[in-house]
Amino acid sequence: MLLSNLIADLRLDLSDPGASLFEDQTLERCVRKAVFRVGRDLDQSLTVIAGEITPDPTGEVRELLVIMAQIHACQVMRSATANAFSFSSGDKRVDKTGQPGHWAKLEADLLAAYRQRLTELRPATQLDQEAYILTPSGLTPVIYEQGIDLDVVE
Repeated sequence: MLLSNLIADLRLDLSDPGASLFEDQTLERCVRKAVFRVGRDLDQSLTVIAGEITPDPTGEVRELLVIMAQIHACQVMRSATANAFSFSSGDKRVDKTGQPGHWAKLEADLLAAYRQRLTELRPATQLDQEAYILTPSGLTPVIYEQGIDLDVVE
């Protein structure tokens, strides 16, 4: 699958078909980061070589890539709008200070959708709610008891 095809899908999902919000290089960076993250979460070897994602992501994997790329795009926009301003003059008022909060809410909603789809795709794993790390279920701690004889080699 070509990287440019995934970027085109990402533009549609971000409602930016005219490229007014995002430059191509920004969305390419978001997609590259998504390929790495989704590959790690699915325990697959997804890579970008010469503008092509290999192996070819299809179905749900492709949708996970688009969602994760949207999450990264939201992070970019949160940074870009962090210095938003509020201005008023007479009867006119412009207030852009709420933009970072709106991007953060969209990011949180997309992250919840990503986690939901990922757990449906890989039910044997559970997601750490504080990070993007997958933790296998069924882990038990090792308990050492005092007084067990150990062979000490000197």
